[in-house]
Amino acid sequence: MNKNSLDLLRLVASTMVLFSHQFALMGLSEPQFMGWNTWGGAGVTIFFFLSGWLVWASWERDPHAWRFFLRRSLRIFPGLWVVCLLSIFLLGPLVTTLSLSDYFGSAVTWRYFWTALFLTPYVLPGVFVGNAMPGIVNGSLWTLPVEYFCYITVAVIGAVAVFWPKGKASLLSVGLLCAVLFTHYGVLLIGERYSLYFEMVAMFWWGVFYGHCLKSPPNMSARALAMVALVLFVAMGPRGLERSAMLVCAAALVHWGRQVAIGAKLTDRLGDLSYGVYIYAFPIQQLVIGWGRGRQIPFGALLAMSLLLTWGFAYLSWHVVEARALRFKPMDRGNR
Repeated sequence: MNKNSLDLLRLVASTMVLFSHQFALMGLSEPQFMGWNTWGGAGVTIFFFLSGWLVWASWERDPHAWRFFLRRSLRIFPGLWVVCLLSIFLLGPLVTTLSLSDYFGSAVTWRYFWTALFLTPYVLPGVFVGNAMPGIVNGSLWTLPVEYFCYITVAVIGAVAVFWPKGKASLLSVGLLCAVLFTHYGVLLIGERYSLYFEMVAMFWWGVFYGHCLKSPPNMSARALAMVALVLFVAMGPRGLERSAMLVCAAALVHWGRQVAIGAKLTDRLGDLSYGVYIYAFPIQQLVIGWGRGRQIPFGALLAMSLLLTWGFAYLSWHVVEARALRFKPMDRGNR
């Protein structure tokens, strides 16, 4: 049995995203989480901070690039591929306004397969066209390529640290500082549209640095660089205070989750449903909202339906797809 509540924290974070998206997908303003972010943005922030710590810990246990990426890929791709196939061959034919011949004859349908490789087209022809967010099948998937990019940065800096172990703390603080700088300068270079992408990379790297500090106190130079990163994170850009408050909140929740075992009593029975909730919630919510359009069904009832259906699919995703795929993970062969 797990001795922490991290799986429960992930489940709560993914459910926060579902809750927030229910408003957006019904054409309503998303509620704010303590005025710092939407509930969905807060959930994603928790995910990235926690992922940074856990992914870095995975690298340190076995600093081997091939085995590292195999573990990470087995965690992400099997579930993603199944939800992609179900979207194309089950959801699309069920709700499209086109005839089946036109639906399957459209190049847009087959382009959706790029979703399985992180190139997210978002739309299927004739699907959800009457909803408040028309045509969007699975808007949550934008975070997955960002997450995988973070894995690449861990492998690059981790590989350098293998050859320079005494400089590991300094390397991690440099990685953190670069991630923080890109939250501001990256947006200036390629546009405001990508501001959340850079912010989540920074949150991931704060998690990496947190995880390293749990194992060994950083040296003076690493502390100085981390302090500079923190000052810049607060000071740069219009959202400095809000994202810094979210960072503190995410760190506090993760720190609590790793020390409290009560959540494991629930998640050890159900399995790790968080990823399944995350990848299935959006299309299920679109389906439920589309079905409820014009039926005068209260918001709370539609939310409850979305939640129950999503948790059901997440349960199946974990036990039928994800957990079975993880059996192929290579054993750790490095540091333990």
